[in-house]
Amino acid sequence: MRFSHPIFFVAVALSSLLFAMCARAENGFFKVRRGIPNSRYYFEKNIVGNQYVFFIGNEVLSGAGLKDSSLRYSTQMIQAFKKYFPESNIIETRHMQPGGSWFARYRTSSGQAVFGEVICSGHLAILDCAAGDSTADETHVKTWLEELIRQTTLYRATHSIIVVYTLTPAMLDAYRAGRTPDYIAWCEEIAEHYDVPSLNLAQYAAEKILAGEISEAEFSQDGILPTDAGANIYADATRLFVDALMATDDTEQNTGQSVVRYTLPAPKMSQTNAKCRIVAYENAAFSPGWKSGQESPILPFRHLLTTSRRGETLSLSFVGSEVGLIDVVGADSACLEFSIDGGAWEKIPNAHATPASTQFAMRPILLAEGLEREKEHTFVLRTSDEGVARIGGILLNGTTQNPFEGLSTLERIDKIYGAMDPIRYTPEADRFRYLPKTMAKLRDGGTLRMVLLGDSIMGNTSGSNFELLLERRYPKCDIVKIASLRSSTGCRYYQDENRVEEYVVRHQPDLLIIGGISNGGDWEAIRSVIRQSRAKLPELEILLVTPVFGSVRDSHIKNWQYELDETRDPFRFHLRRVAEEEKCAYFDMTAPWWRYILESGKTYGWFMGDAVHANARGCQIIGRLLDIYFTNDNLSNDNPTK
Repeated sequence: MRFSHPIFFVAVALSSLLFAMCARAENGFFKVRRGIPNSRYYFEKNIVGNQYVFFIGNEVLSGAGLKDSSLRYSTQMIQAFKKYFPESNIIETRHMQPGGSWFARYRTSSGQAVFGEVICSGHLAILDCAAGDSTADETHVKTWLEELIRQTTLYRATHSIIVVYTLTPAMLDAYRAGRTPDYIAWCEEIAEHYDVPSLNLAQYAAEKILAGEISEAEFSQDGILPTDAGANIYADATRLFVDALMATDDTEQNTGQSVVRYTLPAPKMSQTNAKCRIVAYENAAFSPGWKSGQESPILPFRHLLTTSRRGETLSLSFVGSEVGLIDVVGADSACLEFSIDGGAWEKIPNAHATPASTQFAMRPILLAEGLEREKEHTFVLRTSDEGVARIGGILLNGTTQNPFEGLSTLERIDKIYGAMDPIRYTPEADRFRYLPKTMAKLRDGGTLRMVLLGDSIMGNTSGSNFELLLERRYPKCDIVKIASLRSSTGCRYYQDENRVEEYVVRHQPDLLIIGGISNGGDWEAIRSVIRQSRAKLPELEILLVTPVFGSVRDSHIKNWQYELDETRDPFRFHLRRVAEEEKCAYFDMTAPWWRYILESGKTYGWFMGDAVHANARGCQIIGRLLDIYFTNDNLSNDNPTK
């Protein structure tokens, strides 16, 4: 690989020493194995959106107990990479959770309905589960780590992976006795099988302690979380490890010209299934006493299924080897019990074992494992006493039936919307006065070319498939929808450097829809895009749409009121003025969109796919509002549009 920064030549000058270090590392505190060639490629190319390095593990990653949080070994590893790639915008993300590698398998799944986030977004996964796995036996340790590695690779075949071991009291005892800790020996079998690098911070730290360079108490107050002095030892080891990674020069893999797609070998453990995922509670059947879409008292849940009634049930049919639960527990929690395949009811350990506690906690819990993996099973959960049950999702190592299997796109979005309360909204009667050609094509037939211009929220608008609703409403018209988008981008960007040509004009639209949340309150930039577009497309009709979705801190949500108010939300107010002055149609979607959410009885997160964007339900709010907007009968729409 070719490095563009002068510091690389220093590294080359030391290559013989570092290669010797790599060789010694086969019996030392790290093993380079195949290295991280794909990450080297991404670091070098510095591709926007691909610079995330994600750490998955336990509380050591949090930096708890450190006076200087920058001493976290994760942060030190990022700094070590930046020494070689100073121009690369490397972003450190840390994901801590209970349950060690057992729960980490679920957190790395592609479906994150509970959290509304995906933690495998990036190119380099660092897996550090030693503290969380401290009580697990050999079979579980090997199986869980193998499934974690496989699922991370299945999520994205180009992922680079590093396994890290941080020190625990049991490991220190083993090193003191002159042997390799069982946990590390077990994990190394798996790391070797998949040829992924490993960094044994535990060994490096133990050697320092046993050599008398630092005492146990100076290294850590609890045997797990390092002090600043302990973190400095981890930092030294991390820098040496990164130097060794960068010293490798496998010409087949590290050419810097492309990435390698890894092919997984056959599983090493017969128990390995690697189909772990968090199943949304909505995919289960539950009794009427439950309430979906309820606010969670803690992060990271976006919404919960709750009940305070005894005897309420939830059931799920699945094919797989393991099932569990993820919920929120506190002093007021109800006791739960479960049954598998019609068997006896088994109590789940008391959720409020400490009645005096007023704190809530996320509880991932294994309920049944070792099930016949190719057989269909039925899981039933039941509240068994008074109190509040707060369900986040079902943990499943297996598969469930896709509720949308065999459905067309239109049938799928109808099914999603059919499970929601209908939208009731009456649009303004004169909204079509600047859309005569658009409405004529809709009513009378022909091809309507529309361009959606904006950001990822306009991507949500496109994802609503609202054009299918319009084609159903206006069957003579063929709609060609073109999503001309750029993430986090508004008209401040599109107005410059003749970008209107690329993003609008070249698509030759009949209708341009401008929207999203990334216009920065700059209605004059929107005016500029309008005028540039019409300068080249004089017959172009334009619809301006006000913001929907985004963070609750955004002005259109924080300062929301139904009616336009120049003082509370000047962007919506002045966008209408611009629309009128430029003879564009205007849709204040913000008003009915947020009112619907406020009156839905659901928390905002029920409609969200992450902290900013809509999920499938949220997209249907957008799509159905547009369907209503373009309805040509001025009815009140007291019934859902289907």
